[in-house]
Amino acid sequence: MKTLIANATIIDCTGNEPWPGHVLIDGDRISAMHTTDDPLPAAERTIDADGATLLPGLIDCHDHQTYHNTFGPLPMQWRLPRDELIMLSLVAGCDAMRHGVTTIREMGAPGGTNLSMKRAQAAGTIVGPDIVTCGLALSITGGHAYEICVEVDGVDAVRHEARRQLKNGADFVKVMASNEQPMPDREEQTVPQFTFDELRAAADEAHEAGVKISAHVCGSKAIERCLDAGIDSIEHGVYLNRDLAQRMKEQGVYYTPTLGIYRANCDPHWLRGNAKGAFCEIIVEAHKASFVHAREAGLKWTIGTDAIVPMADEMDHLIEAGLDPMTVLCAATRTNAELVERLDEIGTIEAGKRADMMLVDGHPLANIQTLKNVKTVIQAGVVYDPDQLLPMLPASEAPPPPDNLR
Repeated sequence: MKTLIANATIIDCTGNEPWPGHVLIDGDRISAMHTTDDPLPAAERTIDADGATLLPGLIDCHDHQTYHNTFGPLPMQWRLPRDELIMLSLVAGCDAMRHGVTTIREMGAPGGTNLSMKRAQAAGTIVGPDIVTCGLALSITGGHAYEICVEVDGVDAVRHEARRQLKNGADFVKVMASNEQPMPDREEQTVPQFTFDELRAAADEAHEAGVKISAHVCGSKAIERCLDAGIDSIEHGVYLNRDLAQRMKEQGVYYTPTLGIYRANCDPHWLRGNAKGAFCEIIVEAHKASFVHAREAGLKWTIGTDAIVPMADEMDHLIEAGLDPMTVLCAATRTNAELVERLDEIGTIEAGKRADMMLVDGHPLANIQTLKNVKTVIQAGVVYDPDQLLPMLPASEAPPPPDNLR
């Protein structure tokens, strides 16, 4: 079936400026692109954009579906029964699609539920973004977010688990290379986790298998260790300094700053607890200071929400921090597609690529928040009205506490 998106303002994220035109979809592929001076091509279905903006489907490069938009302390979410985690993931997927996110990089889920979701989505059993995932992340015993990880100590154990996650269907390897905690006597409120040899073993296993390795890492010592070990992408980087930012630039390392998550955890709305909120306020200020070095170095930007912050808001944080809107849009599409190793298929609007796109009212380069005005979502040529996904919206308010008399 051929579908024509007519009279759109196209941001193709290839480096071109926005241009008026039409996009023809044949099956799951973009078959042709035309300017508005060209005659309209024939199609069984035509969607008149009427000047609305057409851009590639967004890619969230750091998500956790099992606690996407959930309330309360995160360890409480991580310990839920598997069936509840699957239900939360289903809702998260529909909500992400409703906001134009057609692919996510899932960064760790209890019990490997992300692998179950990946298989179900790929089989067409469920509606949701395509999932690229690490399966279970690797942490040291008792390390950062160990509830959504597999705990490993020593080079041999790291090698074994990296191989096992890839065997189970993981698309890349993730390590938890630091843990953020109150450190009153230190400038950086974080401690490194994993030795250099352990990190190098994980990186070697990933690279030998032809995939990338990502690290949750915030402290400068841990970031340096990750760069020495050959990690491909840095997540968070709260205490990134000028020298390390320059090294990341030289080594071509991707950077997913997730500026919004620590700010969100300060917000009482999410019920993370007073201690968590106060601690995250310290992290937010450190993150703001370090981002200057990342911006000056001109890193390879990738964008992720870390489960709580809408993509449009995360992108807004980056623009407020000094990045230009086109850089941010291309990061959320083209560069994210490069990181998940699917740039040949998604991330830009080009003939021959898969038809993953979104149509929004407004002009995102003038106001990135217009990305919330989603009119149409297209994934692999299938057209979705966001209202179709409304029954699967996550809760907007915290549920009442249980009334348990026992």
